[in-house]
Amino acid sequence: MTVYASERVQTAAAQQALDEHITLTATGRCRTCDIPGACLWWEAATAAFAQARRLPRRTSGLTRPDLVGVRRVAVSSRT
Repeated sequence: MTVYASERVQTAAAQQALDEHITLTATGRCRTCDIPGACLWWEAATAAFAQARRLPRRTSGLTRPDLVGVRRVAVSSRT
């Protein structure tokens, strides 16, 4: 597979946009634009990855699920 420099630059910019314009779990709004759902920046970034036929890097906890108030529930060890 050949990766050209311009494609590498485009996917790096798209990755940065995805990291900045993430939809928060707690509010369902873009973290940067504060609009409901996915914003235009996020849509453009996902299109860039689709065009390059690559997957974006995922960062655990980026959507801030801790803000939802989720807590661990004790699970019975009996089956």
